Amino acid sequence: MFSFGGRPAAARTLRCGASTIALGALILQPGTAIAQTSPSGQTDTQSTSSSTNTNADASTTEKNAIVVTGIRRALQNAAQRKKNADTVVDSITATDIGAFPDKSVAEALQRVPGITVDRIAAHGDVSHFSAEPSGVIIRGLPQVRSEFNGRDIFSANSSRGLSWSDVTPELLAGVDAYKNQTADMIEGGIAGSINLRTRLPFDASGQLIQIGAHANYNSLAKKWTPDANAFYSNRWQTGIGEFGIMGDVAYSDLKTRNNMVQYGRIGIFTNGSFPGTADNSLVNKPFGTGAVLAPTQLVDRISDYDRKRTGIAAAGQWRSNDHKWLATAQYLRSYYSNENDEHAVTGNFFSLFGQSVRYRFSPSSPSTALQAPGAPNFTFDQNGMVQTGTFAQQIGWFGNPFDPLTASDSTASFGLNDKGQPMFNACYTWSGCSGPVNTYGAGVGSSTRFWKDREMTQDASLNLKWEPTDDLRFNLDGQYINATVKNYDVTVDFNSFANIALDTRGPVPSMLFSAPTNVNQSAGGLSNPNNWYINDVMDHVEDSKGHEYALRGDGEYDFHSDWLSSLKFGARWADRKQLLQWSTYNWHNVSNTWTGGCAYTYFNLDSKPATCVNGSQVFKGYPAGFYAVEPFGSPFGGNAQLSVPFVPFDFLRNGGANGFSSDVTGVGDFIPICQRNGQRTGSGGTALVELPNSCFTPDEIGNVDEKTKAAYLMLKFGGDNATIPGSNWTIHGNIGVRYIDTVDTSFGHSRAPTQLLSVDRSLCPVTPLVPGGITGTRTSPPTPTPPPGGSLPPGLVAAYPPYCYLSGQDVAFSNGAVAATSARNHFHDILPSFNIRLDFTPKWLMRFAASKAMSRPDFGQLKNYIATDIGIPNGNSIIKDPVTGACIADPRWVLNPTTCQPTGLNPRYTATAYNPFLKPVTAWQFDLSIEHYFGNAGQFSFAVFHKTFKNYIQSGSFIENVTNNGVTQPVAVTGPANGKGAKIDGFEIAYNTFFDFLPGALKGLGVQANYTYVKNKGVPNSNLSSVGSNGSTVNGQNGGTALDVTRLEGVSTHTANLIGLYERGRVSARIAYNWRSKFLVTPIDCCIALPIWQKATGY
Repeated sequence: MFSFGGRPAAARTLRCGASTIALGALILQPGTAIAQTSPSGQTDTQSTSSSTNTNADASTTEKNAIVVTGIRRALQNAAQRKKNADTVVDSITATDIGAFPDKSVAEALQRVPGITVDRIAAHGDVSHFSAEPSGVIIRGLPQVRSEFNGRDIFSANSSRGLSWSDVTPELLAGVDAYKNQTADMIEGGIAGSINLRTRLPFDASGQLIQIGAHANYNSLAKKWTPDANAFYSNRWQTGIGEFGIMGDVAYSDLKTRNNMVQYGRIGIFTNGSFPGTADNSLVNKPFGTGAVLAPTQLVDRISDYDRKRTGIAAAGQWRSNDHKWLATAQYLRSYYSNENDEHAVTGNFFSLFGQSVRYRFSPSSPSTALQAPGAPNFTFDQNGMVQTGTFAQQIGWFGNPFDPLTASDSTASFGLNDKGQPMFNACYTWSGCSGPVNTYGAGVGSSTRFWKDREMTQDASLNLKWEPTDDLRFNLDGQYINATVKNYDVTVDFNSFANIALDTRGPVPSMLFSAPTNVNQSAGGLSNPNNWYINDVMDHVEDSKGHEYALRGDGEYDFHSDWLSSLKFGARWADRKQLLQWSTYNWHNVSNTWTGGCAYTYFNLDSKPATCVNGSQVFKGYPAGFYAVEPFGSPFGGNAQLSVPFVPFDFLRNGGANGFSSDVTGVGDFIPICQRNGQRTGSGGTALVELPNSCFTPDEIGNVDEKTKAAYLMLKFGGDNATIPGSNWTIHGNIGVRYIDTVDTSFGHSRAPTQLLSVDRSLCPVTPLVPGGITGTRTSPPTPTPPPGGSLPPGLVAAYPPYCYLSGQDVAFSNGAVAATSARNHFHDILPSFNIRLDFTPKWLMRFAASKAMSRPDFGQLKNYIATDIGIPNGNSIIKDPVTGACIADPRWVLNPTTCQPTGLNPRYTATAYNPFLKPVTAWQFDLSIEHYFGNAGQFSFAVFHKTFKNYIQSGSFIENVTNNGVTQPVAVTGPANGKGAKIDGFEIAYNTFFDFLPGALKGLGVQANYTYVKNKGVPNSNLSSVGSNGSTVNGQNGGTALDVTRLEGVSTHTANLIGLYERGRVSARIAYNWRSKFLVTPIDCCIALPIWQKATGY
């Protein structure tokens, strides 16, 4: 960043970087005004006289005095905060945030030692990068507590803290990152706490007016966007005391574009299983002799990001004339809106859906990749990865012929081209066809996605300080915070066919599409909508909100002693309510190539309303204007001039996707969110059932009420006169303890087992086999029948179906009912802390900090919804061994040991769910640092740290007692659970200086540098999601399997920052670079089902 005119009288700033140019900034200063916040937050018990910063009079000192401003002043202030802090802390001032080439608080924080940021838009989805950081990690841990002026601040999502993009940095005076804690700090961050500080009227000595404007340019989006802010502050002395007001308004608009080329999951083909390559043609590869690798798909994606953010900060202060009373009222409101428009074109080569993450293709595997007829053989690199080749596919039972005079429901399955001919050449065997119809063109996808996030956070607080004597101070603080999140996300996918030539040899992989084998497309190929069909529609909605009331009181008494400084005490009460309403991603098919029916009436995009020839189905038509052919491909190789149909973004923005509802079109299975009432769909499916007056089903809602009470006692000791005998070393420190009482009440629903609702009860006997059991119409067990061509095993015992042996209590419990429930979890925590600072000289010191910290579970993990399933034997295979007489059967059977006849059944109840009874994660944390402060802004520090955890939350199993219909059963639940202990160790090195010894203009040169090393021992990846129905990250993509990755998500072993500085006269500049080593982005990606790593990279 380059700035001109940086003195207090006037300032004009030019930001030079990839995306930002500052057009101008103006400060009007009728009186002396240098904004600088006090060292403590507003919730502290500092003296009522200390809120006005003594540095505010710097410009009125002696004529020859040096006034330090700009970057030097920012670094000097940050160093003083770090040096004088009661525990381990790093700070950034407002000058830093404005000076970094960053657009948010989180991006500025990544320059702080030990802090890294997330750069993906959503957890577990690496397909979508975030234009701004989406999360902050301190020393390898994501459990970061967010504060606003020392108070709670949060977004209304499933986590506990703030979405860092919600608050505009122009509103802030500074940011403090606490890496250890004291007893008076609010609990909640085992990783650390980040406190956002805003300006106050009494921070300046007079009137201050500031107006700023910037322009941002994104080279990919080719868009200019504005930033602007206006600040006003003033104070007046009256007969009843001094008054001050402050107002700060900021607006920021950012438009960016992401161009992405992405592989799908990589398939491993053993020797001889991949087409177009001879057996043993490749040897000694990583996955075995002759093994080759190929992606299931290649995706070209263009995503446009449009973020708008507005912020308002206001404050009023009053101080009595005797300086014994100080009142401060503050208000913050930040509104964030983010729209994303996304187009993608996908080439689908083969499928691994539902296969284990360890699956390998063999020569006998079905549905493997096929080589397009007449294409050259595939080529591979030295690791066996495919380099070039043309893909087709093999599909069984495909392309039934169509005759409008004789067609029935089973023979009118697929569409026609614009000449009335069948779109596909026929294939009639599920295992694939031979001869000319053995191969078809591979699948091509056109995807259009639109989503919009709207997030609002507002905070109002009132603080009152009273200083009855010079030695006694009191602080009373009240707060109300309110937050909302609204999100709408919709995707529509079109599909077609082509032979796809893949080339991975260039800087990025590319595709080239050609006419598909055995597909009779209409003229125009992929640019003709008639050759495409609507594969699916998927929508998602979030409408969450949260609020909190908090009240805090503190007192502090000063001792007049060299070794005892003060005694501080206080208590806090908070009541927070969080309502999470987050729908599942509502994917449903519209048209396809795998089901029967009268699809010829609606298969093509340009299909018109029609009735199937046999009258079994009426297609009412698709909504008007739902597709437009648009160019795609110029940022990528391959088909640079490709044009394909997409859904217009305005169509989706205005809710047009609801027009694909099965209720509207008469076909498909899609029922939009907010319209799901259990209705049957056009394809015979059944929609979910939303709660009354709601857009959400019971499993999509989490409602948590958390009440906390805390009290603390902290003794501050030492001071400038507390010297160690025989030396000039002085001691400063504190020791204290904090007690916390937490009650979490989670409101939700339970769903009893539904399996018994669909069984054939008539197969049970007239008289129940067990008291209260199921009755039917049979008088004897059914006679077992041998399999075709086989025989029954000897000793097989004839029995009724297993469900006939369930007890009356099991039958009563398993009625499929959905009932409202609540779960209450009450726990206590005691958090001791000890901090000591040993000053060897005014410039050298050593600091040691030890404390116990805690982090409560994310609110999403406390969701109280459980869907229980009943597990019974699969069939009634009970055998009495003809030789030994032993009973051989599923262990859930209760058998007569002599006859082996069943007398009952002990079912097992299971569920996958969240856990409203989770305990907080606790950690013992230790820091030891050596710090050196020199010159105007020089600083060197070396710190080592260690954390030992208990109750770390991870995926596990636990027993929960569930009651339904008057019956309580133990249910084995898989979901979030408190695990064993773990450790994190590391060290940080930081160095800041200006090279004042250099001659002339070179005196303005300076540098900031830091390095962090982090190593985790036994800290597991949770493999959990805090959104969704049950928190599981295992899905149909990976067949319920996952790889166990020992590295902790988001943690780089090495991170480093290097910042070049220049400031001399009216010119100041910065250039910043952040580097981090290889790290695990996610252990289970949503769509690839494998761990995703990011190689070492810098920004």
